[in-house]
Amino acid sequence: MESPQYHDNSIDGRRKSSSQQFGGRPGKILVVSQSLSPAICGSANIVDNLAQQFSREDMILAGEACSGQLTPRHERLPRMHYIGSPGSWPKRGRRFFRWTRSLAVPRLARRLHEITEQQEIAAVVAIFPDEYYLAAAYAFAKQRGLPFYPYFHNTYLENRFGLAKTVAARLQRKVLAYAQAVFVMSDGLKRFYESKYPDVRFESLVHSHNEGMPGAPDVSTIGETTRLALLGNLNASNLDATKRFAEVVRSDKSLHLTVYTGTPEWYYRKVGVTGSNITLTRVAPEQASSALREHDLLILPHGLEGGLSAVEYETIFPTRTIPCLLAGRPLLAHSPAGCFLNRWLRDNECARIVDKPDVEQLRGAIDELRGNRAEREKLSGNAIEASRQFQAPLVAARMRQVLRETGVRLSSECPVAFQRPAQLQTA
Repeated sequence: MESPQYHDNSIDGRRKSSSQQFGGRPGKILVVSQSLSPAICGSANIVDNLAQQFSREDMILAGEACSGQLTPRHERLPRMHYIGSPGSWPKRGRRFFRWTRSLAVPRLARRLHEITEQQEIAAVVAIFPDEYYLAAAYAFAKQRGLPFYPYFHNTYLENRFGLAKTVAARLQRKVLAYAQAVFVMSDGLKRFYESKYPDVRFESLVHSHNEGMPGAPDVSTIGETTRLALLGNLNASNLDATKRFAEVVRSDKSLHLTVYTGTPEWYYRKVGVTGSNITLTRVAPEQASSALREHDLLILPHGLEGGLSAVEYETIFPTRTIPCLLAGRPLLAHSPAGCFLNRWLRDNECARIVDKPDVEQLRGAIDELRGNRAEREKLSGNAIEASRQFQAPLVAARMRQVLRETGVRLSSECPVAFQRPAQLQTA
């Protein structure tokens, strides 16, 4: 894979300081995200874990309604407001409705005004990877004269093509020009954006978890059948790597792969990720690391090739990585040479890495881990230690610090330290 080419594309003119632009009255953070709990996807999990570190006086969440069981959450945690989807159809993803969704941006902005009509809002945080919600949150913040903080979980403009790229260029320039600071998901993505937009403040705000730190599990023995597990949804960021793992598993009946996913079964059949020794199932986000702990080896597929841009594969940090680390089982990553994920895994010595699209290398890596107890124990202990970096109180404290530094005052500055609270409820 070619290395991404970085070009200077700075925003014209440096913005004034937040204290000059905004009044700084204390209030709540409005977090706008297309995906919210109980959706089973990376963005919903990231938002939910972070929100658990804030009180109802400090944060309010708004996003798209989805199917799933809602149960009451602790009365002190932020309230969620669900908004109807602007377009969907069975077996058609959101990209199929991209242009229909863009026409609904004014309606969503109006809904944000309605939701916050009786609220004192101090700042707006917009979660991307959905440009519809990013655009609506930007419009709302601009109309209300509020500090604005995009939170990029992925690249935007750099991962669009054709007419969509033209639209993305216009929106991204506006968003970056107005933002007080831009949160991004990894140091890799931060470095990339800083090289392109030197006038904009970018801050890494990593995935987080609210679990207590587990002890190292016993990985000394593996049974006659090696139990592999894979967590997460199937998409262009991991499809090719997942298919190679499936090929290895199908050819070796001493392996069994369990896939914990929110992606429909019909899609796995369509792309050929099936087999008599491959099981598809679901798991609630708060139970993911416990479920993974029941297996011998964990696999982490990250695209070596596919339909996304080179920079997307270079900078992404998969959400599924965190529950894998917490599970403390030996981790086998299949990801492209030179990407940020590989550098991070190597620096923390917490995964065996195969960085070439080679089925035989994957097969050999699995065999090595099966037969090397010392390597399994090393990877297990290092994975749990690495997971400490993602503890939600640390991540939330960093977010509060950036907000304070840019002039935002919350109604209450007292962190909320709940462990595994109940799911979020509707407003």
